[in-house]
Amino acid sequence: MKNKFYQPVINVLLLLIGLSYACSPIRIISNELDADVNVDTYQTYNFYDLKVDAPNPEQVSEQRVNMLKKAIQREIEAIGLTKAENPDLWVNIGVLVEDKVQTRQTDIREAPIYLGQRNYHWESEEVVVDEYRQGTVTIDLIDAEADRMVGQSVASGVIIENDEKLEKRIDEGMAQVFEDLWGSREP
Repeated sequence: MKNKFYQPVINVLLLLIGLSYACSPIRIISNELDADVNVDTYQTYNFYDLKVDAPNPEQVSEQRVNMLKKAIQREIEAIGLTKAENPDLWVNIGVLVEDKVQTRQTDIREAPIYLGQRNYHWESEEVVVDEYRQGTVTIDLIDAEADRMVGQSVASGVIIENDEKLEKRIDEGMAQVFEDLWGSREP
C-alpha cells in the first residue's frame, strides 16, 4: 500500500525539481578580466563573426543569435563604448548547444510485486525524466592593439522555446555577466 502512495509523491517532487531547474536563470561559469587592464582606455568595440557549435546548426536560429548580440551590445554601450569598424576592443562570441538528458535512479520501492516460486531478481536502473537543450555562451574580449585576450565570460543555461521568455533570460544573464565582469560603473 505504501508503494502506491509514495510513487505519485516522488513523481511530483521530481517534476518540481525539473521545473525549477528548467526555470533557473543563466548560470555564470567563469568571469575574468585581466587585473592589469585599464578598461577606461577602451572607447570602441565590434563583434568578430559568430561561431556556432551545435549538433544541428539549424537549432540556433539567426533571430536567437541576434537576441544575444543585442543584449551584449546594450551592456557594452551602457559602459560607454561605441561600435566602430576599427575598434579598440573586439568581442568574440562562441555558442555551444548540447542535447541533454535528465535521469533519475530507480529504487526498491519501484520494484514490481512478485508472488511465486521462481527466483526473483531486481536491479536499479536509470530512468529518463526529461530531455532538454543546454546552451553555453563564451564571450572573449580581445584588445585590438595588443592582439590578446583581456577578458572572458562563460555562461550557461537551459534553452527555452518561447522567444519572449528566452530574450528576457538572455537580457538578464548578459546584464549579470557584464556587471560581474566590469563592475557597476557609470559611463
